[in-house]
Amino acid sequence: MNTPVTLIISGGQTGADWGGLLAAADVGIAIGGLAPKGYLTELGANLELAKFGLVESDSADYEVRTVHNVLAADATVIFADHIDSDGTKLTIATCIKYQKPYLINPNALTLHDWLLEQQIKVLNVAGNRESIAQGISDRTRQIVRDALLY
Repeated sequence: MNTPVTLIISGGQTGADWGGLLAAADVGIAIGGLAPKGYLTELGANLELAKFGLVESDSADYEVRTVHNVLAADATVIFADHIDSDGTKLTIATCIKYQKPYLINPNALTLHDWLLEQQIKVLNVAGNRESIAQGISDRTRQIVRDALLY
């Protein structure tokens, strides 16, 4: 591995979150994060998230897990076709409020270089869910995986 990343976290939603988790699994990096109560996603409960090491929140409120994961990470990378979605706006606002570094829609080389420059060990992967950005899970997985392997 050519980056300092040792843990990738996400909230477990479909789309960008899921792509980040799969990328971590692809390259053998530890996985974690806080998921909503019941491991709730837009498709219903996803108990695979527990197997990936995500912890179930006491709250079903997506805002709780979003803020928690931003604070638990050294930095957040966001993949979004719709930057104005409620979840993405909340993620960006939380990064700004708590002065956490974030990067939006990088390619693999840009992400790789940023991870090195910022010396990021715990990376939060966030962004749009699959239903509003079709294919974003696969794109996120590929970019994050390639960035980690550069």
